[in-house]
Amino acid sequence: MKLTAIRSSICRAVLCGVAALTLCSSSALAQDGAKRTYIYASQLQGHPYLLDSLLGMDYAQSKFGVTVERLGPQGWDPVAGAEAVEQAIARKPAGIITTLWEPGAVPGIRRAMEQGIPVVVIEAVTADNGGALTFIGLDNYAAGADTAKELIKRGGETGKLAVSGNWGASNTDAKLQGLTDYLAAHSKWEIVGRVDDKATTSTAIDAAKTMFNTYPDLTGVVGLDSSSGSGICLAAEELDKDITGLTVIVHDREDAVLECINDGVIDATIVNKTALEAYMAVQMLEAYNDSKVGLADVPISSDNKAAGVNPFPAAIYMGTEVIDKENVTHFMRANLPKF
Repeated sequence: MKLTAIRSSICRAVLCGVAALTLCSSSALAQDGAKRTYIYASQLQGHPYLLDSLLGMDYAQSKFGVTVERLGPQGWDPVAGAEAVEQAIARKPAGIITTLWEPGAVPGIRRAMEQGIPVVVIEAVTADNGGALTFIGLDNYAAGADTAKELIKRGGETGKLAVSGNWGASNTDAKLQGLTDYLAAHSKWEIVGRVDDKATTSTAIDAAKTMFNTYPDLTGVVGLDSSSGSGICLAAEELDKDITGLTVIVHDREDAVLECINDGVIDATIVNKTALEAYMAVQMLEAYNDSKVGLADVPISSDNKAAGVNPFPAAIYMGTEVIDKENVTHFMRANLPKF
């Protein structure tokens, strides 16, 4: 499958996602008896990276009999992402799920918790999480170290490396630090350059072209956000550049990335279990709200609320998985279940 065709399929997937999100966000949020409504309020709602998280939320809806509404901008817009949390608070849902790629939503999270609306943060977290119940996602520093391990495993202990990422996002920056520290301690790999791909496919393609043109003697390439791998592979195709001799390790599972792994252009991708973190976010909110489960009232104290005790773990880490040519078909979107 030509990657230029994949670029079109990415656009169609995003547009379909946008249409679905528009329908979700316009529906009524009235609580229906025991059927609770939660809101996923965050930016990047239209990004293909979120498709797996949304699949996890759909699965949670089918298992718990709840509704998960989606609210927020389609692209990278920190201000609108923070505003989405405020809008969610005004609707008084049974709980809010959000992300903290950057700290703009922290005041909203704190207000929600003060008003008795539980909040779970997924995907990325800042040092101050606004007092949210818990964070569910990757230890992004460890994910960066896992990336370094995979690079060394497949490319040896020495080489020249360039890295593409969405710099300034808390998760990407932590991955870069983990990658850098592990390579420095366990190899002779040299990071000769970085490019900023803004977590969008079109920018990632341009950034990767710049990277290939600026650093012609690379032996390895790493991409640390969801669009990095698509950009690296599509840029190589547009430049008619053979990168199969490079060690290419990326992150996440956009369709183009999986096709490039299948074609032998990308060696491997490091993935978060995004469907699981989204499912568990709903599960934790249900555990908080359902008196039969009783997680909010676990006897840590005589009265957790009065004592100021958070009965949830501070963080639940997913760990990473590796997709390569041996298992890639199991991750293809066409092979995933629907709910």
